[in-house]
Amino acid sequence: MYDLSCLIKRHMLRFLRDKAAVFFSFLSIMIMLALYFLFIGQQYTSGTEMEQLDEGLKTYLTIGIMMGGILVINTVSLSLGMMGNIIMDLEQHKLDGFLVTPVRRYKLILSYYIAAILVTGVLSLVMWGLTVLYVGIVGGYWYPFLTILEASGYILLFTLISSSFMIYLTTLLKSVNAFGTLSGVLGTFIGFVSGIYMPLFILGKAMTHVASFVPFTHMTIILRNVLLREPYDIISKKFPPEAMESIRVSYGTNEIGIIGIDVPMIVIMLLSGVLALLFLTLSYRRMTRKISKIT
Repeated sequence: MYDLSCLIKRHMLRFLRDKAAVFFSFLSIMIMLALYFLFIGQQYTSGTEMEQLDEGLKTYLTIGIMMGGILVINTVSLSLGMMGNIIMDLEQHKLDGFLVTPVRRYKLILSYYIAAILVTGVLSLVMWGLTVLYVGIVGGYWYPFLTILEASGYILLFTLISSSFMIYLTTLLKSVNAFGTLSGVLGTFIGFVSGIYMPLFILGKAMTHVASFVPFTHMTIILRNVLLREPYDIISKKFPPEAMESIRVSYGTNEIGIIGIDVPMIVIMLLSGVLALLFLTLSYRRMTRKISKIT
């Protein structure tokens, strides 16, 4: 296990020391934060009905909607950024040095995956912690302890799933340039397809059906429901049931099933987990073939 832990530490330090890599991993998140604070966030708390809410409660609602999507995107962009180590090591022939050591190949491949999970999970939890502090200090509302634990558990689960998808995408690439292009567009693409930038009902029924096949859409719905549970309880005392139903749709917290078919969220998450394991297996096989070509 010592050789595996040394490889994991090496991958983590290499990523964290590369300021450019860290910056571009957060780039799509920074763009999304800017859009929410400047434009998108205001549309969720504007209107005649929302005027009766105090500014702190509006912040509670807006941050719940915003971070429910951003934390999901974070698990994608950070894990993809960490997987850049694979491309760099292949292109710079640094894998050659590992292959002449007694380290087993499966440990070499597994080290990239575990390193991505650790860095992504920790940084995502830090971002979630800062979110809790921001809502409490600025908005005056504090998330209950059980909500904090539940959201943290989902973030770690989503990190496992996202990292499996990202390592497979990385094994399909052959150059650093291709990896840079993918990193630049993937976060934005997922943001639109998954209804993070704007509610899916605005994009139309066809787009909603497409989004229903994307696991990140359902991850966003789950996390938003967790973060908006307490705000919903507060505003449900002020608004009638039909108004609350409209709010749930516009805030993107209604379950959409798969192509309009009502499928329980737990089933969708189980299918996502199975798909993640499948992609992880395929990633191992592809990396094994790439390493075999080196030797």
